[in-house]
Amino acid sequence: MNFAKYFTAFLGTLALVACGGSKDVAPAVDPTPAPEAKPAKVTLDSAIDRYSYALGMDLGKAIANVNIPLKMDVLMAAILDETDSTRPVLLNDTAAEAALQDLLLQMQKKKEADEAASAKKALDEQAAFLAKNIMDSTVKTTPKGVQYKVLKDSTGISPKASDKVKVHYIGSLLNGTEFDNSVKRGEPLEFPVNAVIEGWQDLLQVMKEGMKVKAWIPSALAYGEAGVPPLIPANSLLVFEVELLKVYAETPDSAAVVPAAPANAAAEASTGAAATEPAAAPEAAKPAAKAEKKPAEKKPAAKK
Repeated sequence: MNFAKYFTAFLGTLALVACGGSKDVAPAVDPTPAPEAKPAKVTLDSAIDRYSYALGMDLGKAIANVNIPLKMDVLMAAILDETDSTRPVLLNDTAAEAALQDLLLQMQKKKEADEAASAKKALDEQAAFLAKNIMDSTVKTTPKGVQYKVLKDSTGISPKASDKVKVHYIGSLLNGTEFDNSVKRGEPLEFPVNAVIEGWQDLLQVMKEGMKVKAWIPSALAYGEAGVPPLIPANSLLVFEVELLKVYAETPDSAAVVPAAPANAAAEASTGAAATEPAAAPEAAKPAAKAEKKPAEKKPAAKK
């Protein structure tokens, strides 16, 4: 049995309060937890030691997911009260359930507040960055607002929205965290221009075959407020290095040679986008093929 999963399912707080007593008191939550005593040194010489420590690890992992301050001394007292028949427990079943339900509500409110704050911060940071970045005379802007800098120029042809392209790319967040890299995989990606997120479509059509650029795609032209958790947070400005290796002219059966890939549900929730990925690539890490809401029999990569 996976205890951590069980505990998380039950608010991640099994043993935060004990059940079965007769006294109704407030849940063990305090905005200013008391200083914790230094834990005694333990050894893991016996099987019982290892059982005890492993169970404590699972309890700890579950408790670490609680984003509301707790009093560890009260928590430990509840565990002792529940496991030692000579000690009275301080909450009856009804009071304990009410306390846990209230804790769950407070955890959800805190989570939503934290996410809203993070999303606003991301928007503010990308706006400030883009305003400063455009001051660089080497930075250009696409018609829809993608900023880019040419790293390697070319005189090749530019793709149309209906064409298919082959690209190498490296994708990262504004803080430098890389979320995908076709170069490391050694697998350039092929896809129709009109089957990816709006920012990619806009960028590709100002590029030429053989050109390499560094681009900054605003969240409004990428995954928006939903992001693609956990790789791409809400309102993320995406930074790409893109090399346009090949432009394939549109052909009647061009869609048939697009690599099959499942739509990314998280991306669809935000912009209707879904990741186009070869089998070896991680989830949600592609340039974000865009999936339209449509009958199930149509292909997921069709343009909105």
